[in-house]
Amino acid sequence: KQWYQRRVRGSGVALVDSTLSSWQTFLNSCLVNPEQNIGVQDLAVEALAALSHQHYTADNSKQWESIVPHYTSQLRHEFIATRIGSALALSVLPGCVLRPHLSQLPDILAEHTRVTSKAETSLAECRVSAVKAIANIQLVCLPDAQTRTKIYKVLLACLEDYSTDSRGDIGSYVREAAMTSLLQINKHILALGHPTIHLTFTKELRLEIVCGFLQQSVEKIDRTRHIALSALAQFIHSEVELPQQDLLREAVPLPPDMAGEDEALAMVMERTKVGGSRVLANDPVSAYIASAEYFSPAVVFSRVMCLVQAEEYVCSLIRGLVVSIGGLTESLVKASSSAFVDFLEENEDQHRKLCDSLIKVMRKDAKNDRVIVPMLKTVELALTSIMLEEELGNYFISEFVKLLKIELTKCGNVPKLLAAVSPLSNCLQFSENKCALTQISLLLCHRYPRVRKGMADAFYTALVTYDDALANSQEVSQILETTVWEDPNNIAGLREKRNRICELVGVKPPKLLAPTNKPAPAPVNTEAFDSYSDLVGRAGY
Repeated sequence: KQWYQRRVRGSGVALVDSTLSSWQTFLNSCLVNPEQNIGVQDLAVEALAALSHQHYTADNSKQWESIVPHYTSQLRHEFIATRIGSALALSVLPGCVLRPHLSQLPDILAEHTRVTSKAETSLAECRVSAVKAIANIQLVCLPDAQTRTKIYKVLLACLEDYSTDSRGDIGSYVREAAMTSLLQINKHILALGHPTIHLTFTKELRLEIVCGFLQQSVEKIDRTRHIALSALAQFIHSEVELPQQDLLREAVPLPPDMAGEDEALAMVMERTKVGGSRVLANDPVSAYIASAEYFSPAVVFSRVMCLVQAEEYVCSLIRGLVVSIGGLTESLVKASSSAFVDFLEENEDQHRKLCDSLIKVMRKDAKNDRVIVPMLKTVELALTSIMLEEELGNYFISEFVKLLKIELTKCGNVPKLLAAVSPLSNCLQFSENKCALTQISLLLCHRYPRVRKGMADAFYTALVTYDDALANSQEVSQILETTVWEDPNNIAGLREKRNRICELVGVKPPKLLAPTNKPAPAPVNTEAFDSYSDLVGRAGY
């Protein structure tokens, strides 16, 4: 690659067809390196970009007309390195090479940005490469309105990639690539100033992009949060018109010398020397946001909480914020929880909007444990830290318990069940708490001993905290305190205790479901099982 840069590209020498063909073949072999040598692959991508942008033109189309079909056919190859290399190659090819295939190429690449089977969940690197490739179409081809809209939808869908494997949240790499690509496209649009392209970049689309960036900017991974904040800051401080733009700029501020119109124009996307891949020629924004005084979680969360006031952004903010509040990193949980509580204590007029947003997010993400489990912790924080008016509190717990009932039905996820016991118990502080008591009675006789014990402890604590919540709270507390709820051998006795509590608090005791007439299980071949057990035993396991 370096030899090419010095001897050929700089001199403007035209290469004969045989030389071009041999170099292309050589680069193809480097792109699909079976040992997945990232250094070789990256250099091959840069060299391909330099070669294609310098020597592939409309006049020698026979030299490159089969390149795109070749790379797209390799996107389902059995070797992961081949898939990644082929997608990266498509991400650096010039417009003249990609344009003849615009009718099919976006759909092909879109398929490879999604998780289509369980086996492909861990292939985040392949999806990242496909994201870069589909963004390159928008940057170098200037496609029609329908194709541009399709590309935007694909990139926005990638912001919902939360796939995980043994490495953790590997979908974060896909989300980061999508955010970077959306920012690049926005800069490219501003640089072109083409009226037709601006018409495609609708208000709804701009709003959806900001909401996606905002959600990622308050989630739990530091690296992803930094990329999202940088992208959000550059997006909202550019020439793009957005709802509540002043409030957005207050939440994610930039110094005047970075936020001005001249600076926005100066930081448009430019081609690098390798071509194809577009980067910011100068990006002081990212460095500024990475500074400790800006990127500190306590500072970031305190600033963005003002967006609770904006109807257009509050649900996206809450959807990302609950993941941080219910996270595992102590410093992040503390910063996000403190910002959440402090804002609500200082802005009582926003309580109704907060309650509505929590319900909307919970309804939207029904059965999505990634959001629901931390949501339960956020609801617990809200119920224990802020004083809701009686009418608002009754409305909120009624809607909350309805949605929680759906989540807990046939649920076998113990952490999720345990996360539900505290918010349910804290619903007792409001007068219309019968719906919560019904769910509490169900969990008191749940099939898991840990859940029964957790529910009983949380119920007892709530009765001590809200001593006037129930008429017979003392007798109920005595039953809760003296009963061994985790006893696995006295389920019938536990049901009697539970039913007595139901009588005292004025709710109907749950009824046992009639057993279903399931077919008898097939007989087990005990001889085969015994022989296998014997084999395992003799093997020393």
